[in-house]
Amino acid sequence: MRELQKISTALCNLTLYSNYLLTVPVNGGCTKLANSMETMPHDAVLNQLVRENYVPYDLFLRSKSLLNLVGGTLSCDDSILDKPYADASKNELIGRHYSGKHHAVVQGICLVTLFYTDLQGHRLPVNYRIYLQGREKTKNDWAALRLFAEMLEEVLDWGLQPQTVTVDTWYASLFNLKLCRKHGLDALFAVEKDRQISTQKGHYEQVSEAVISEGGLFTHLKAFDWVTVFRTQENGQARHYVYYKHPKKQDQVPSQPQKATQEAFEKAHKDHWHIEQFHRAIKQLCNIEKFMVRRTIAMKNHIFSALWAFITLEEKVINKLIANWYQFREKIISKMLKENLM
Repeated sequence: MRELQKISTALCNLTLYSNYLLTVPVNGGCTKLANSMETMPHDAVLNQLVRENYVPYDLFLRSKSLLNLVGGTLSCDDSILDKPYADASKNELIGRHYSGKHHAVVQGICLVTLFYTDLQGHRLPVNYRIYLQGREKTKNDWAALRLFAEMLEEVLDWGLQPQTVTVDTWYASLFNLKLCRKHGLDALFAVEKDRQISTQKGHYEQVSEAVISEGGLFTHLKAFDWVTVFRTQENGQARHYVYYKHPKKQDQVPSQPQKATQEAFEKAHKDHWHIEQFHRAIKQLCNIEKFMVRRTIAMKNHIFSALWAFITLEEKVINKLIANWYQFREKIISKMLKENLM
């Protein structure tokens, strides 16, 4: 974050703009905020978005103050910010991506987040990336092999000490599994149905063909290590997960990987769901998709401000000022109705 040498005289700042994103039901852009402030010129808000240069570490520093950094679950996933009417040729952030929400390829911005759930149940983003168009590799290669690894290495260097890493199928590469093993982390990875496992030496079969009990199947994942495979039914379809339990040292000698319990799987699986809830909340409550700026730096700073706004919501939950993220907006609307319907 930019270091200020003296007190800023700017009429708009990060706190004001992020609070605006939380408060306004449908973001009307910079002009709407300026019009709401009696002494603010129309360009003050835009100046804030093009003046600053926020980076993921700025976000981590704030989240760090609210989290227990040891022993939690670190989840990775992406979300597509819909921008159907934008001119993609004029901005490198906007491109064509597959959207789980629409179940189709749509135009938008791909936001990839590392989201941490600590042992007390506090949940916050700790790192993020915005996928840029025009990379030499495909989105899948770049995201799975480089982007996740970059973010994981960063948060570990910053002092985060998770127990478990969870990712969806998009990031479930052998490279990423081996990276988790290298750092001594447990890993729960959702995998495609054709991943190869072996319960008998020299004989491999697809996970979809294996007999897997409710308590999981302890087996060898091809080209990796011993893992526990779990199968669930979600929306009428079978989904498969591999759970790698990193061996613990006993008398300074590493033991063999152990079978993961169903209880451990259910906890990690539940923790991973928090990142899905987070992606929904930043769209519904933080106006992350709703902005009327074209410059790349302004769009990046808007996205950062929306993530900053989400931390404000979770901080209020932690301090028991609201019961959940959605109650903040409900209180504002309720107050407005009381003042205008009398």
